[in-house]
Amino acid sequence: MIRSFGLWLLCLWLPCSATATERILALSPHVCEMLYAIGAGDEVVGAVDYCDYPEAAKHLPRVGSYTGINLEAALRLKPTMAIISGTSAQKTQLEALGIRVIRSAPQSVDEVLADILRLGGLTDHIRQANTLAENMQQRLDHLYKVSHKQPKKMFYEIWNDPLQTVGGKGFINDLLQRAGLKNVFASIPLETPRVNIEAVLRAAPDIVIIPSEHRDVAARKRFWKHWLGDDVRIIVVNPDLMHRPGPRIIDGIEALQKALEAAP
Repeated sequence: MIRSFGLWLLCLWLPCSATATERILALSPHVCEMLYAIGAGDEVVGAVDYCDYPEAAKHLPRVGSYTGINLEAALRLKPTMAIISGTSAQKTQLEALGIRVIRSAPQSVDEVLADILRLGGLTDHIRQANTLAENMQQRLDHLYKVSHKQPKKMFYEIWNDPLQTVGGKGFINDLLQRAGLKNVFASIPLETPRVNIEAVLRAAPDIVIIPSEHRDVAARKRFWKHWLGDDVRIIVVNPDLMHRPGPRIIDGIEALQKALEAAP
């Protein structure tokens, strides 16, 4: 658990010195959300595609996407810091240009809270970050009391062609567990492994979760009802709340729990 004193301990060993002139590239949607949530939005000078929350983030200059960074466009913004979730190659490229690089790639809900605190220290928004992390922890504590019962077996359809799901590695599996669900493929030590329909049938999930992005949700519901029977429950979720390890993951857990409590 992250408590109020956690930030001060964190700053004993993390570089928490920031200047009022920081110019930050937020190179992942979850990073963008974290920075705005702790009051550092005015320091963000550039972002990547899909940095669309909050509303102000939609108007930031774009310097790349998941596939890569446009270094010339980034340099024109005169950044002093870049916060990435990507590869060491990306880090090396940016550092070669004299930009301070911080990596944020949380692998659990607790690591999301820790990164919020860390970014608060790095941007000199300690108080706001601490308040946000405390609020999120309190909501998590309440959710644990609600979800602490026999978990239901669940299959999460990350993508349908090829069929991909959530494995045991990464924050999405942790989020699902906190919502009171048992991931039928948690034993696979990958974030988004490929599976086949036969493996899903053998796992016999009680619930199928479908993110509502880039697919025909109605067709996917029919597909799973056909293979798993009419008794299987289908829950549709907002992918922005489930796939971004940022401040809104608690909203994602709460929405899942409400869907589970609702009538099938």
